[in-house]
Amino acid sequence: MTFVFLHGSGCMNNVWAHQVSFFNNTIALNFPGHPDGEALSDVKSIAQWVLNTVEQEDLTDVVLVGHSLGSAVAMQAALLASSESTTFDSSRLKALVLIGAGAKLKVMPQLLTSLATIIEENGKFPDYLLASNQQLQEPLRTEVNSAIVKNGAAVMLKDFTACDNFDVMQEIDSIKLPIQLIVGDKDIMTPIKYSEYLLANLPNAQLEVIDAGTHMVFAEQYDKVNACIQRFADGLA
Repeated sequence: MTFVFLHGSGCMNNVWAHQVSFFNNTIALNFPGHPDGEALSDVKSIAQWVLNTVEQEDLTDVVLVGHSLGSAVAMQAALLASSESTTFDSSRLKALVLIGAGAKLKVMPQLLTSLATIIEENGKFPDYLLASNQQLQEPLRTEVNSAIVKNGAAVMLKDFTACDNFDVMQEIDSIKLPIQLIVGDKDIMTPIKYSEYLLANLPNAQLEVIDAGTHMVFAEQYDKVNACIQRFADGLA
Protein backbone atom coordinates (compact mmCIF):
# COMPACT_ATOMS: atom_id res chain seq x y z
CA MET A 1 0.00 0.00 0.00
CA THR A 2 1.31 3.44 -0.95
CA PHE A 3 0.04 6.68 0.56
CA VAL A 4 0.07 9.59 -1.91
CA PHE A 5 -0.44 12.90 -0.13
CA LEU A 6 -2.05 15.87 -1.90
CA HIS A 7 -1.67 19.33 -0.38
CA GLY A 8 -4.11 22.23 -0.15
CA SER A 9 -4.23 25.64 -1.80
CA GLY A 10 -0.96 27.55 -1.98
CA CYS A 11 0.91 24.88 -0.04
CA MET A 12 3.70 22.44 -0.76
CA ASN A 13 4.30 18.87 0.32
CA ASN A 14 5.99 19.90 3.58
CA VAL A 15 2.55 20.28 5.20
CA TRP A 16 2.53 16.47 5.42
CA ALA A 17 5.75 16.24 7.45
CA HIS A 18 4.03 14.49 10.39
CA GLN A 19 2.41 11.95 8.08
CA VAL A 20 5.47 11.21 5.92
CA SER A 21 7.53 10.53 9.06
CA PHE A 22 4.83 8.24 10.48
CA PHE A 23 3.68 6.08 7.57
CA ASN A 24 5.74 3.74 5.44
CA ASN A 25 5.61 3.90 1.63
CA THR A 26 4.63 7.53 1.25
CA ILE A 27 4.88 10.06 -1.56
CA ALA A 28 3.95 13.68 -0.83
CA LEU A 29 3.49 15.47 -4.14
CA ASN A 30 4.04 19.09 -5.04
CA PHE A 31 1.43 20.11 -7.59
CA PRO A 32 2.79 21.84 -10.72
CA GLY A 33 3.75 25.44 -9.97
CA HIS A 34 4.35 24.68 -6.27
CA PRO A 35 6.90 26.10 -6.92
CA ASP A 36 8.29 24.44 -10.05
CA GLY A 37 6.61 24.64 -13.43
CA GLU A 38 3.31 26.26 -14.30
CA ALA A 39 0.40 26.00 -11.86
CA LEU A 40 -2.68 24.29 -13.27
CA SER A 41 -5.92 26.23 -13.19
CA ASP A 42 -8.56 23.56 -12.57
CA VAL A 43 -9.04 20.50 -10.37
CA LYS A 44 -9.54 18.11 -13.27
CA SER A 45 -6.14 19.02 -14.77
CA ILE A 46 -4.41 18.52 -11.42
CA ALA A 47 -6.21 15.20 -10.94
CA GLN A 48 -5.08 13.98 -14.36
CA TRP A 49 -1.52 15.02 -13.48
CA VAL A 50 -1.78 12.94 -10.27
CA LEU A 51 -3.01 9.89 -12.21
CA ASN A 52 -0.18 10.35 -14.71
CA THR A 53 2.29 10.46 -11.82
CA VAL A 54 0.83 7.27 -10.33
CA GLU A 55 1.33 5.55 -13.68
CA GLN A 56 4.82 6.94 -14.24
CA GLU A 57 5.93 5.78 -10.80
CA ASP A 58 4.15 2.44 -11.36
CA LEU A 59 2.34 2.73 -8.03
CA THR A 60 -0.24 0.15 -6.95
CA ASP A 61 -2.62 -0.15 -3.97
CA VAL A 62 -2.62 3.64 -3.81
CA VAL A 63 -4.41 5.50 -1.04
CA LEU A 64 -4.85 9.14 -2.07
CA VAL A 65 -4.79 11.39 1.00
CA GLY A 66 -5.96 14.91 0.20
CA HIS A 67 -6.52 18.09 2.19
CA SER A 68 -8.93 20.80 1.01
CA LEU A 69 -7.91 21.40 -2.64
CA GLY A 70 -6.06 18.09 -2.39
CA SER A 71 -9.25 16.33 -1.31
CA ALA A 72 -11.03 17.75 -4.36
CA VAL A 73 -8.18 16.47 -6.51
CA ALA A 74 -8.46 13.02 -4.90
CA MET A 75 -12.19 12.80 -5.62
CA GLN A 76 -11.74 14.04 -9.16
CA ALA A 77 -8.92 11.54 -9.70
CA ALA A 78 -11.22 8.72 -8.57
CA LEU A 79 -13.90 9.91 -10.98
CA LEU A 80 -11.43 10.18 -13.87
CA ALA A 81 -9.93 6.77 -13.08
CA SER A 82 -13.32 5.09 -13.36
CA SER A 83 -14.51 6.93 -16.48
CA GLU A 84 -14.93 4.99 -19.71
CA SER A 85 -12.72 7.41 -21.64
CA THR A 86 -9.57 6.87 -19.57
CA THR A 87 -6.67 4.52 -20.24
CA PHE A 88 -5.73 4.62 -16.54
CA ASP A 89 -5.90 1.29 -14.73
CA SER A 90 -8.41 2.06 -11.98
CA SER A 91 -7.26 -0.96 -9.95
CA ARG A 92 -4.17 1.08 -8.99
CA LEU A 93 -6.37 3.13 -6.63
CA LYS A 94 -7.31 1.39 -3.39
CA ALA A 95 -8.96 4.10 -1.26
CA LEU A 96 -9.24 7.81 -0.45
CA VAL A 97 -8.69 9.81 2.72
CA LEU A 98 -10.37 13.22 2.48
CA ILE A 99 -9.46 15.84 5.09
CA GLY A 100 -11.34 19.15 5.19
CA ALA A 101 -13.26 18.11 2.11
CA GLY A 102 -16.34 19.21 0.23
CA ALA A 103 -18.20 18.15 -2.89
CA LYS A 104 -18.24 21.85 -3.72
CA LEU A 105 -15.62 24.36 -2.52
CA LYS A 106 -16.84 27.90 -3.12
CA VAL A 107 -14.41 30.70 -2.25
CA MET A 108 -15.50 34.16 -1.09
CA PRO A 109 -15.52 36.50 -4.14
CA GLN A 110 -13.84 39.22 -2.04
CA LEU A 111 -10.87 36.91 -1.46
CA LEU A 112 -10.43 36.25 -5.17
CA THR A 113 -10.73 39.95 -5.94
CA SER A 114 -8.24 40.98 -3.25
CA LEU A 115 -5.70 38.44 -4.47
CA ALA A 116 -6.11 39.64 -8.06
CA THR A 117 -5.48 43.21 -6.87
CA ILE A 118 -2.35 42.18 -4.96
CA ILE A 119 -0.99 40.46 -8.08
CA GLU A 120 -1.81 43.44 -10.31
CA GLU A 121 -0.13 45.87 -7.92
CA ASN A 122 2.78 43.52 -7.17
CA GLY A 123 1.89 43.80 -3.50
CA LYS A 124 3.20 41.92 -0.48
CA PHE A 125 1.79 38.48 0.25
CA PRO A 126 -1.02 39.08 2.79
CA ASP A 127 -0.59 37.74 6.32
CA TYR A 128 -4.29 36.86 6.57
CA LEU A 129 -3.70 33.96 4.17
CA LEU A 130 -1.41 32.40 6.77
CA ALA A 131 -3.89 32.73 9.64
CA SER A 132 -5.15 29.14 9.40
CA ASN A 133 -1.66 27.90 10.28
CA GLN A 134 -1.49 29.63 13.67
CA GLN A 135 -1.94 26.45 15.69
CA LEU A 136 0.82 24.49 13.96
CA GLN A 137 3.80 23.78 16.15
CA GLU A 138 7.22 25.11 15.24
CA PRO A 139 9.25 24.54 13.16
CA LEU A 140 6.45 23.28 10.88
CA ARG A 141 4.45 26.52 11.05
CA THR A 142 7.35 28.61 9.74
CA GLU A 143 8.21 25.99 7.11
CA VAL A 144 4.64 25.85 5.81
CA ASN A 145 4.21 29.64 5.84
CA SER A 146 7.53 30.14 4.04
CA ALA A 147 6.48 27.68 1.33
CA ILE A 148 3.15 29.46 0.81
CA VAL A 149 4.87 32.85 0.52
CA LYS A 150 7.45 31.36 -1.87
CA ASN A 151 4.69 30.01 -4.12
CA GLY A 152 3.16 33.48 -4.11
CA ALA A 153 -0.20 35.14 -4.58
CA ALA A 154 -0.61 34.12 -8.23
CA VAL A 155 -0.40 30.42 -7.34
CA MET A 156 -2.78 30.91 -4.43
CA LEU A 157 -5.27 32.63 -6.74
CA LYS A 158 -5.09 29.80 -9.26
CA ASP A 159 -5.64 27.25 -6.49
CA PHE A 160 -8.56 29.16 -4.98
CA THR A 161 -10.09 29.60 -8.44
CA ALA A 162 -9.77 25.86 -9.04
CA CYS A 163 -11.56 25.27 -5.73
CA ASP A 164 -14.23 27.83 -6.56
CA ASN A 165 -15.03 26.07 -9.84
CA PHE A 166 -15.02 22.58 -8.32
CA ASP A 167 -18.40 20.89 -8.01
CA VAL A 168 -18.96 17.11 -8.06
CA MET A 169 -22.22 17.09 -6.10
CA GLN A 170 -24.00 15.26 -8.92
CA GLU A 171 -21.22 12.71 -9.44
CA ILE A 172 -19.81 11.59 -6.11
CA ASP A 173 -22.22 8.71 -5.65
CA SER A 174 -20.35 6.95 -8.46
CA ILE A 175 -17.13 6.81 -6.39
CA LYS A 176 -17.18 3.27 -5.03
CA LEU A 177 -13.75 3.28 -3.33
CA PRO A 178 -13.54 3.04 0.47
CA ILE A 179 -13.25 6.57 1.85
CA GLN A 180 -12.21 7.93 5.23
CA LEU A 181 -13.49 11.47 5.86
CA ILE A 182 -11.70 13.54 8.52
CA VAL A 183 -12.69 17.03 9.67
CA GLY A 184 -12.03 19.25 12.67
CA ASP A 185 -15.09 20.45 14.54
CA LYS A 186 -13.69 24.01 14.50
CA ASP A 187 -13.05 24.03 10.75
CA ILE A 188 -14.73 27.15 9.39
CA MET A 189 -13.35 26.83 5.83
CA THR A 190 -14.77 23.35 5.18
CA PRO A 191 -17.21 22.89 8.08
CA ILE A 192 -18.54 19.56 9.35
CA LYS A 193 -21.69 19.84 7.22
CA TYR A 194 -19.54 19.48 4.09
CA SER A 195 -18.18 16.15 5.32
CA GLU A 196 -21.63 15.06 6.48
CA TYR A 197 -22.94 15.68 2.95
CA LEU A 198 -20.14 13.53 1.56
CA LEU A 199 -20.86 10.82 4.13
CA ALA A 200 -24.52 10.75 3.09
CA ASN A 201 -23.76 10.61 -0.63
CA LEU A 202 -20.63 8.49 -0.95
CA PRO A 203 -21.57 4.80 -0.97
CA ASN A 204 -18.53 3.55 0.99
CA ALA A 205 -17.48 6.31 3.38
CA GLN A 206 -16.94 6.79 7.10
CA LEU A 207 -16.41 10.00 9.06
CA GLU A 208 -14.10 10.96 11.92
CA VAL A 209 -14.61 14.36 13.60
CA ILE A 210 -11.60 15.65 15.55
CA ASP A 211 -12.41 17.71 18.64
CA ALA A 212 -10.96 21.25 18.59
CA GLY A 213 -9.50 20.66 15.14
CA THR A 214 -9.38 23.49 12.59
CA HIS A 215 -8.89 23.38 8.83
CA MET A 216 -5.27 22.27 9.32
CA VAL A 217 -6.24 19.49 11.73
CA PHE A 218 -3.89 16.93 10.14
CA ALA A 219 -0.87 19.11 10.93
CA GLU A 220 -2.14 20.30 14.35
CA GLN A 221 -3.44 17.06 15.84
CA TYR A 222 -1.36 14.72 13.77
CA ASP A 223 -1.34 11.91 16.35
CA LYS A 224 -5.14 11.62 16.22
CA VAL A 225 -5.30 11.99 12.45
CA ASN A 226 -2.50 9.50 11.84
CA ALA A 227 -4.18 6.98 14.14
CA CYS A 228 -7.44 7.41 12.23
CA ILE A 229 -5.71 6.91 8.88
CA GLN A 230 -3.88 3.86 10.24
CA ARG A 231 -7.11 2.27 11.48
CA PHE A 232 -8.69 2.87 8.09
CA ALA A 233 -5.69 1.43 6.25
CA ASP A 234 -5.62 -1.63 8.52
CA GLY A 235 -9.24 -2.27 7.59
CA LEU A 236 -8.34 -2.24 3.88
CA ALA A 237 -5.65 -4.92 4.11
